[in-house]
Amino acid sequence: MRKLRGVVVCAVFAGGCALISAPATSPEPSPKAAELLAAGGYVEAHLMRRFAEGRLLVRLPDGAVWLLDPKEHCSWCWIYVGKTVWVKLGKRSATLLNPKGETAECWNGGPMSKY
Repeated sequence: MRKLRGVVVCAVFAGGCALISAPATSPEPSPKAAELLAAGGYVEAHLMRRFAEGRLLVRLPDGAVWLLDPKEHCSWCWIYVGKTVWVKLGKRSATLLNPKGETAECWNGGPMSKY
């Protein structure tokens, strides 16, 4: 019985490690998201963090991290923490786009030098 338990634990551990080492790929945008991306202005970004008050940190491909503050409650932003989204940065505003084609209007808080 002990050997069987050890085998099961090893199998679960090995399976979990295999999942951890799987490379992250960019999400496939839905037709609606692809249409918005084709219109231009969006860049791929990594949604790094969502703070308790709703503010977001996104990392752009050049390594710069920007602070965004949703103008209204973003019902989907927390789901994409640690994942790829797209962002269109304006002087004072920004638009976030998820792979499903949903957008969130944000205030552009500017670049963060700390991250």
